[in-house]
Amino acid sequence: MSEFKLNAERRGSTGTGHSRQLRAEKLVPAQLYQRNEENINLQVEEKDLDKIIETAGTSAIISLMIDGEEKNVLIREYQRHPFKNQYLHVDFLGVKMDELLRVSVPVVLLNRDDIKLQPSVLMQQLEEVEIETLPTNIPQQVELDVQNMQYGDTFIVDDIEELKDDKYTILTDLEEVVCTLVEPEEEIIEDEVEDVDAADVEVIGEEDDEDEESEEE
Repeated sequence: MSEFKLNAERRGSTGTGHSRQLRAEKLVPAQLYQRNEENINLQVEEKDLDKIIETAGTSAIISLMIDGEEKNVLIREYQRHPFKNQYLHVDFLGVKMDELLRVSVPVVLLNRDDIKLQPSVLMQQLEEVEIETLPTNIPQQVELDVQNMQYGDTFIVDDIEELKDDKYTILTDLEEVVCTLVEPEEEIIEDEVEDVDAADVEVIGEEDDEDEESEEE
């Protein structure tokens, strides 16, 4: 049984209008996808879903309680409104605890705000790594400590110690770069000098002198 639990209710109605009504009631339209079984339309409490996503993320097994029946699931995908603090939809994926599963696990760079070599710029090229493992072995995240990196240092997928275990099969290329530390580039600020045709330059006093000469003549 998972330490993360979420209650859900079946919903009979679907469609845009019904989904809007659910969101107005602080409920999130959801769907459970299951292998060799019918998909189930659901609704979950927005506050409960938000708490689960913050604590479990998208790589932890969740015990989804549907009308008293427990199903082991992963969060397959969720959508948020681009402007409002609101979930639009969430998809769950049913899993069998004895079957291998392919998942993407977040890569977290530890001490990225405490890198000893300063000034420096840390560039993270890879946010997730794909692995295959049993559902009970899925890590919430994998980590790399970047505090002691030097200019030009690079971490690759093969440097992630947590995944060097027989229970994991790494599907991402082991040589793929996760992050690199580089020296910041100096900004060269040049004064912009506009090319101006000499004929376009106004000479103050020239016309006045000519006018004065004409009057004298």
